[in-house]
Amino acid sequence: MSEKKFLSKQIRIYQPTYQLESRKSFNPEDVRKILQQHIDSELQEVEYNEKVVPDLCTSLAENIRTAIKEQKYDRYRIIVSVTIGQKRQQSVHVFHSFLWDHQRDGFAAHNFENCHIYANVVVYGVYLD
Repeated sequence: MSEKKFLSKQIRIYQPTYQLESRKSFNPEDVRKILQQHIDSELQEVEYNEKVVPDLCTSLAENIRTAIKEQKYDRYRIIVSVTIGQKRQQSVHVFHSFLWDHQRDGFAAHNFENCHIYANVVVYGVYLD
């Protein structure tokens, strides 16, 4: 008969911190600077292509999210929304609505345009207990 080996699984037990506030709160001005740097450098020479834009949105959102996470906002969930569209003499209105705590939560937005595309990037910092 074959012997069955049971692997012991480590169980992590966390002690309560009793910390009610974040060590570093979400700063929309710093996030806006990060957005400007990433968006302007990445999209400067981009032309609209319906096959490339979805991958570009995904990679841009991931790059922005990792750059913001390097700022070490503890107890915050970072949500990045990237919208890129083709300019064809149209108007675009973007509206987001959330229920959130106005003292702790925050957001930063950046709009970009060149002669071929428009881009709207919004980053939300939602406080987690």
